[in-house]
Amino acid sequence: MKYFYIKAFASRRIQAGEKLLLLEDFEDSYDIEDAPEGMIIFIADREHHFKGQAVIGRQNKGFAWVFSLNHEDLWSKELFRLYLEEAIEHRQLLFNDPTTTGFRLFNGEGDGIGGLSIDWYDHFIQINWYSRGAYKYKDWWIENLLESTINVEGIYETKRFDLDSTEEAICHVTGKKASQPIIIKERERNYAVYLGEDWMTGIFFDQREVRQFVQEQAQGMSVLNLFSYTGAFSIAAGLGGASKTTSVDVANRSFDLTKENLSINDLKTNNDWNEIRIMDVFDYIDYAKRTSKDFDMVICDPPSFARTKKYVFSAITDYLNLAIDLFRITKPGGLCILSTNHSNYTKEKFIEDMNEAGRLSGKKVQLIQSFGLPDDYPTSEDPSSAYLKVLVYYCAE
Repeated sequence: MKYFYIKAFASRRIQAGEKLLLLEDFEDSYDIEDAPEGMIIFIADREHHFKGQAVIGRQNKGFAWVFSLNHEDLWSKELFRLYLEEAIEHRQLLFNDPTTTGFRLFNGEGDGIGGLSIDWYDHFIQINWYSRGAYKYKDWWIENLLESTINVEGIYETKRFDLDSTEEAICHVTGKKASQPIIIKERERNYAVYLGEDWMTGIFFDQREVRQFVQEQAQGMSVLNLFSYTGAFSIAAGLGGASKTTSVDVANRSFDLTKENLSINDLKTNNDWNEIRIMDVFDYIDYAKRTSKDFDMVICDPPSFARTKKYVFSAITDYLNLAIDLFRITKPGGLCILSTNHSNYTKEKFIEDMNEAGRLSGKKVQLIQSFGLPDDYPTSEDPSSAYLKVLVYYCAE
């Protein structure tokens, strides 16, 4: 096995528990930049001390993933099986909970191998491949899943790397096909999920704890849910006794998907109780300010980057100004819940910006709680691994 040498700062990162290697981490990057996807390499420092094994898997955030610090480990179907068994064991509480039937089963580098994630949808599997290097070993993953102690009825996949014209990005792989939709339980909440149809399935499992918080706090509150997608937060608020929810998203699909989720939770679908607005979030905020419309709870979970006909939004550069308006349309005594999944927007910087937004809004706000990733999303020490940051502010006046 050929050794490739990494720079001192990269060596220190690997020793600290990081898994992601960038091309510029290598001493002679030209020597490895054309390495084939899925190639297994040994890495060492300048003094030729072994540092680990990695697999080449190019994706937006990196070049290769460290999977072992032991030179004797063999990259094999058996190694995948061991990592998968550990992941299943780590999630036994979820598997044994009859009120929750969907969660993250394997969280890439946090569970030992980067470049993919695996989600559990009530005995159906959704695999997300983030690099062709990870996808090269698809058969090992499929075989291990079907041979595991869990009862897998069918498997779907989404390829999130560059494809050629002959490749299909989203498809059913093997086993039974799921009903469309399949209803996923999350405590007493129900969500309609569509596997094999779109880049997103209808629910983001990483926000489970935040949805539970919303449900526990929403009694008697008017709730505004921005960038609402399928209305998952609105469902939580409605089941928690909100006086009214308003879901706002620019995508036309959100209307029917949100209405469907309201219906399967026995929540009213008329505008007096659960309003759905298909319009640009920023236009809705302008409307709320113009008409002095405010809310007891404001929830904002924007994409890291978004472009509409009138606006361009980047979380790192634009969230502060957005949050100023969000605080202003939150009633005194209300809650403002601000979320970002931008991996490069650190929690420290996010808190700093949101505190500044509170000051500039003229409101007296206090950070009372924060959320990160739930237990089924273990992370590595890579800064990009713990990507989710959710801040809950109390608006005193």
